[in-house]
Amino acid sequence: MASSREQRETLEQVHDPFARNTLRAAYHVRRYLLLYVCGALGALALAIFPTVTGGGGPGGSVAAGGAGGSYNGGAGGGSQAAGAAGGAGGASGGAVNGGAGGGGGSIAGGGAAGGAANPGPTGGALGSPASAGPAGPQWGKGTTRGGFGCAPGLRQLPFSAYAVPCEGAFTGSNGGSTWQGVTGDTILIGDRHTSDSQGANAQEANAFNQEAGGVTYQQAEGYDQKIIAYFNKTFELYGRQVKLVDYNGQGNYTNEELDTGQAAACADADTVAHSVKAFGDVDFEGLFEWAPFTDCAARYGVYVPQGAPYFPEWYYAQKNIHPYVWATTMNCQLIAQEVGEFIGKQVAPYPAKFAGFDGAKVMTNTTRKFGTWVPSNAEYQSCVQDTLNLDENTYHIPKGREDQYNYSLDISTFPNDAQRAITQFSANTDTTVVLACDPISPIFLTQDAKNQNYNPEWLIIGVAFTDTDNWGQLWDQTEVRGRLFGLSQAASTNQLLDPHGEAAKGLAAAGITGSDFNISSVTDYFLLMSMFNQLQAAGPDLTPANIALGTEALPPSSTSPAQSQNGVNPELPSGTWHFGTTHTAITDSREVYWNSTGQSTVGSHVGTYVEMYGGKRFGAGQFPTGAVPAYS
Repeated sequence: MASSREQRETLEQVHDPFARNTLRAAYHVRRYLLLYVCGALGALALAIFPTVTGGGGPGGSVAAGGAGGSYNGGAGGGSQAAGAAGGAGGASGGAVNGGAGGGGGSIAGGGAAGGAANPGPTGGALGSPASAGPAGPQWGKGTTRGGFGCAPGLRQLPFSAYAVPCEGAFTGSNGGSTWQGVTGDTILIGDRHTSDSQGANAQEANAFNQEAGGVTYQQAEGYDQKIIAYFNKTFELYGRQVKLVDYNGQGNYTNEELDTGQAAACADADTVAHSVKAFGDVDFEGLFEWAPFTDCAARYGVYVPQGAPYFPEWYYAQKNIHPYVWATTMNCQLIAQEVGEFIGKQVAPYPAKFAGFDGAKVMTNTTRKFGTWVPSNAEYQSCVQDTLNLDENTYHIPKGREDQYNYSLDISTFPNDAQRAITQFSANTDTTVVLACDPISPIFLTQDAKNQNYNPEWLIIGVAFTDTDNWGQLWDQTEVRGRLFGLSQAASTNQLLDPHGEAAKGLAAAGITGSDFNISSVTDYFLLMSMFNQLQAAGPDLTPANIALGTEALPPSSTSPAQSQNGVNPELPSGTWHFGTTHTAITDSREVYWNSTGQSTVGSHVGTYVEMYGGKRFGAGQFPTGAVPAYS
């Protein structure tokens, strides 16, 4: 274990507040592991109680009423497409996500007699264009409520490549209460604080963050409030305003990352639905909500704009999850396609040019063998298998060239797992370690590789900030120097923090400038942008069903002539966004490699990712053929 001095020196190198928070938490958990184990045993006691599940039969669900009531339909078999009178639910016992009956037809049905806990719209079939977001002809006309002149091709924020297409200011009735947490003038969004964010761990992190010049959770939440206030003034919410409501939950964020802690997570979903009575939920301490929570949030009809990051599309598309849970991050089924294509076309057919030694053995220019470091969550495992299947079946990479270590998304176990993984990869002479992982664990992986005189190539797939400069700078530089390359779904850190870029303009308009313009505030800007896009696209009849319809109608993110500088359009700083018929926004990746001596805009330490192919972004089916041009 690193000494206190070594930990402090490492922390002082971290200039991203979110990154420093997480690393400090990792060190804290390692120091007080015994206490956390005791806490985990208490959580385990909670976990053995029955979890909240839907089901048929009398009393089959928490909020079902009448015979056969369930979360997503009454005894009459309500369905998403139901629109005919009486066709959206049973005769008695409305479902939790029920419609208002009659001709309304909601996403999950409703009872004609029993009513519903989360009433849907009272008129118009689900698929009716009138019930969707703003129709095409409404885009590009008039003056927005933010006072910007609207024209075809412009966005609701004229300097933005990501905001919903602009729309003239709305007049008329918005229908008042259209769903739980929605009134004629308010959209309530719950901001969950999990139980592990309220104790000694968070206090320790906050104290050291302030000592090192970083931001506390409270400061980061201050960014969110300012961004929301600005977006409330500029996005078209049809007479309503978003109101963020803090609440303290029982859920444990670390447990939920591990796909456990369902009972406490469901209790929080119950709280946000029935105590806070909110339309949606966010968690800005962890940025995303994981499956144990979102499973239950969807059952209670709660909209979650940032669900578990990088989960496969099949998760979001499940009938008990759609249309409630979404994410800006790319889904891992699409990541699997792009990574598989990148490896199949540019990496696997060529020798391991960037690898070094494995003990006394030389790996340089030998046949590439891949060792994948990936969380043990079933959802991520399925996507790694998708990549392997693609490379075997499409690019004819023979079996036997892949290796895998499944680690736990529990920061207290990272050091031990990393040591075991490096021992395994080295013993199997894996030339190329694929980092399908969080950004912290490579700190330990690269340190252990150095200690074991193992010098593989390091291939990132672009997930979870592994493609940002501030994290790459923390990895052992003697290990990654000249050996780190791969894909990135984000833009360059320099571009994200461009003082003349989109995030800088938007945050300045929200009153966030100076040292508060950092990776944390930039990240929250884009995450909140996605939520406000969906709220505007849903139209005045705000329901989760209409969020789905409006989101599907959104065009891809793009720059416009009005945004150009000297005739040159800026690049997209957060990748290309296009939900289409999926539940995740980002669709493409760029190719990068690590320059250990390059200067980044993050902090005073050297090290930055360099773009290949001039920063051109590639979607599935678009990657070039030929040896990866890193370090050339």
